[in-house]
Amino acid sequence: MTAFDIQKINDLSFFADNRLPAHSDHHAYPTRQATLAGEDPFRHSLNGLWKFAYADSPAEAMTGFEQLDYDCHEWSDIRVPGSIQTQGYDHPQYVNVQYPWDGKEMVQPGQAPQRFNPVGHYVSYFSVPEHLAGKPLCISFQGVESALALWLNGHYVGYSTDGFTPAEFDLTPYLTTGENKLAVQVFKWTAASWVEDQDFFRFS
Repeated sequence: MTAFDIQKINDLSFFADNRLPAHSDHHAYPTRQATLAGEDPFRHSLNGLWKFAYADSPAEAMTGFEQLDYDCHEWSDIRVPGSIQTQGYDHPQYVNVQYPWDGKEMVQPGQAPQRFNPVGHYVSYFSVPEHLAGKPLCISFQGVESALALWLNGHYVGYSTDGFTPAEFDLTPYLTTGENKLAVQVFKWTAASWVEDQDFFRFS
């Protein structure tokens, strides 16, 4: 896909787009000294404060926020990694044998709820560190519940469900010198939520 269609969150067969294949997550170091010191120059963390906007449903989700001319600097801040339910949005929910939308919305099996299905819009502005400039660069999301769509500098990069395992994407073709804009749209429930249902507190 060259663009993301938000209706794809209702398609159980659409669970990944441009996601890199799963692989060993062993760390690599350039020298023995770096290994002993625990210094990993091949990684750069984007953890910290991101810009954030919230919507109650896919119908209210923002469009175009991923574009470079859409200024998100005045948005609220949110800590990443972190759950929106512990940072002032939505509410924690414990569910055991029923689906989390039971009794609130009639949803056909395999479809995502429409009336209430929070969507988070995350944006991080960053520059590539000098020691990584010119090298192939990938991004790794260590867990996103339930799905994410990803853009870099306005270019659609990919999509992933299976929120409990890492999702990685190649950013190299879309990186620029200076400031880059990374945009992520996160959906609380998708078609995959029907097969990821377990006994636990629900956080996004």
